[in-house]
Amino acid sequence: MPNCEQLHKDLQLSWDVFGDQVTLELAAQIEENDYIAFGISGSPTEPKMMDGDVVIAYMDGYLGYLVDYNISSYMPCTELLGQHKGVCEDDKVGGHQDYQIHSSKRENGLNLFTFRRRLTTPDTGDKPYPSEGEAMIIWALGKLDALKRPTMHYFWSKVKQPIEFTRKPPVRNCFSFTQSTPTKLQPWGPFHLADPAAREFTARLGPDGGPRGYSGMTKQESETGLAWYINGYMSPNIYLKRNTKYRFLVEGGANPYDPKSYHPMTITDEPHGAFSQLSEEQKKDVRILAGIGYSVRGDSRPTAAGRLCLWKHTPEGDRRKDVEFMTFERYRNSLALDCEEGKPAVLEFTPNKSWPDVAFYNSWTGANMGWRLYILDEINTEKILRDASSNANSVSTTCSIQYLFMISLGFWLYLNVDV
Repeated sequence: MPNCEQLHKDLQLSWDVFGDQVTLELAAQIEENDYIAFGISGSPTEPKMMDGDVVIAYMDGYLGYLVDYNISSYMPCTELLGQHKGVCEDDKVGGHQDYQIHSSKRENGLNLFTFRRRLTTPDTGDKPYPSEGEAMIIWALGKLDALKRPTMHYFWSKVKQPIEFTRKPPVRNCFSFTQSTPTKLQPWGPFHLADPAAREFTARLGPDGGPRGYSGMTKQESETGLAWYINGYMSPNIYLKRNTKYRFLVEGGANPYDPKSYHPMTITDEPHGAFSQLSEEQKKDVRILAGIGYSVRGDSRPTAAGRLCLWKHTPEGDRRKDVEFMTFERYRNSLALDCEEGKPAVLEFTPNKSWPDVAFYNSWTGANMGWRLYILDEINTEKILRDASSNANSVSTTCSIQYLFMISLGFWLYLNVDV
């Protein structure tokens, strides 16, 4: 195509405008299970995901897919109070799929998509590609979840990259992709909370930490970019004694009008959570253990929605640099804790003999934010540590609220954990 811009070292955009149509080509050096997002910014003066209009392109085997999305919140598409909010397919929010795919393929580590759209569509959610002047674009690269839905991106447009789609003469400002061997990153965990005397846990939210964090420890992609921080640790395995009462002080947000700030805790027998987003048929396959009740009309509803306490990057922090922290201790202590006014919700439960040996704590709203609860007849800390050490390269357990026992190092290490 006559025009090309290098949006990132791993992403190129080529295009041509003919009449009232624009033909686009996206080429990205990404993994097979990654996606490309490209579109028009929600702001004419800066790259802004909120209120943006994007197409998401991905491969599934030999087939390529293009899906038109509208962005109303920094969350996966979430239905709350009868409305869809977040990164939603256009046809879920009253729009239409307006992109037509011409070709798609994966070769030599590259995903390539050629497609077209009218410069201006009748869809009120679509932003026009201007026939004259510049447009502020947005783009992102990220991973797909098990259902081929986009999760939080790992690269995205942070600087202004305005493009004049009808520029004359056409210009190609692209260069060849440089292939490099990806570095295998060692996850920070998994972490193990195995204190036989513990009866109460504090559940807050924080960033997922990228490949060293949640995805590296659980082999699942957090759709929200968030994870539960239990007693200050990211999505640990928690060991509970059967027929013993426990309390979780839940601080995941209680605002049902904002899916980013609404994460009541749930406990079920399946690993992903987001019970509120399941179909009625899917819900039948999930066993509810705690955190979900029913109205007199039979509608499911969360019971543990407390104030929002969120570990956040400081203004100097950058989520793209999370992988540079070699230990979770340094990473967690680089974050700042921000708590809203209000009180935590209390999730109280007793895992009895009917509970499965493994359960999962998660979010009512977003998928893949928590992890495992091991239900044991007795909590033998030494055996848990020994078994975990044989199955992982880096294992830790909290033996009291303020100490982390590092098996691989063999000594007690003080960790500044704010609970």
